Amino acid sequence: MKMPTNTMTPLLVALSVVVSTPALANIKPGSFMTKDGAEITPTLQTGLRSNDNFFSTPDNSESRLIWSIAPKISALIDDGPDSYKLDLGSSTSFHNKDTIDNFTQVNVGALVHKEFTSKHRLDITGNADWLYEPRGSGLTEGLGNTVNELVNYQQQDIAMRYEYGAMSSKAQIALITGFYNKKYQNFRSVSQFRDYDKSLIGVIGYYDTKAATRAFLEVKQENYRYDAIQINGISRDSNDIKVLLGMEWDATAVTMGSFKVGYQNKDFASNRRQNFSGLSWEAALTWQPLTYSTLQLATSRAAKDPLVQGDYIRESVYGANWNHNWSEHLSSLVGLSYIDEQYTGSINRKDKTKNARLGLNYLVSSFGMVSSYVDFIDRNSTQSTIEFDRVVVGINFTFALKANK
Repeated sequence: MKMPTNTMTPLLVALSVVVSTPALANIKPGSFMTKDGAEITPTLQTGLRSNDNFFSTPDNSESRLIWSIAPKISALIDDGPDSYKLDLGSSTSFHNKDTIDNFTQVNVGALVHKEFTSKHRLDITGNADWLYEPRGSGLTEGLGNTVNELVNYQQQDIAMRYEYGAMSSKAQIALITGFYNKKYQNFRSVSQFRDYDKSLIGVIGYYDTKAATRAFLEVKQENYRYDAIQINGISRDSNDIKVLLGMEWDATAVTMGSFKVGYQNKDFASNRRQNFSGLSWEAALTWQPLTYSTLQLATSRAAKDPLVQGDYIRESVYGANWNHNWSEHLSSLVGLSYIDEQYTGSINRKDKTKNARLGLNYLVSSFGMVSSYVDFIDRNSTQSTIEFDRVVVGINFTFALKANK
């Protein structure tokens, strides 16, 4: 099986590690085979964490003790160079003070990789999620504990990538297309104006330099279409075009990475909104000077749609993660990120968010791991109701089948 390779996406995901649940860092889950040839891999993660500012408020913060349980099962079928994968997972959280905050989220994902010949490859991915916004974020940002119900929404996305050209040839071309939909399930008097669809179409041309690097030119367009227009009558619909020139490399066992930089133009349907035209980039680097130590760096800049206020957000993100294996059983993680958000339109707002994570993982056995972590979040804003500090301390227990030999 030859799975699709894209160094940019997994490295940029590393930016979110300082504010997300610890992943299966060291454990290698075991699996079993069905009579139909499917490899089934189940895992279970349960944990307890303390959040000292549950509602993300600038003062009079309230703490919560949260217990979570997250089962997941994956099914993988390899058929020569082709593969098919299905992921099913859920996450349930219980809170010590108010059952209103208890919730269960569900995630479904699928992937198909087909290699028709050495020159023709096709990848299709699809996801469906039933989610809840964390308190004090999204639609309830800055509202503290004044809202007595969790904000519930659904999202679905599908993406397809067709690539032509043998990997041994000097050039390849990829066609990409996708569709994303987000729809809120409650607070419809407000949330109906944030339901939207996003379509994607693009083309990427690659040129192999024969030095374990590929240069590429990427041109793509994303069209945002909102289901309803607010009472002020100003549409939020826009067309977003990016033209990026970049390079990806996997030159040695020590270093791999990718970068792309270029031009972004975000054009709104309404002339009463401020358009964006300017520089955009994405870059990610993994450096592994030792087999047991890895440093990841990532950065990006782009104009993106705001959820509540303004026309668009000019967002700059910088992040670094250091993973180190001290022994076969013990590993650590240090993560840092900085996010600068400048809002445009009828609001003069600037946010600066600093995140840090300290994590420690201990592999108890080949099918069990204990992870502890501390997250620090500090947000400064020109709007005082948006500012907050938060410390989250947690421990997770991960269980899996005994690793296959």
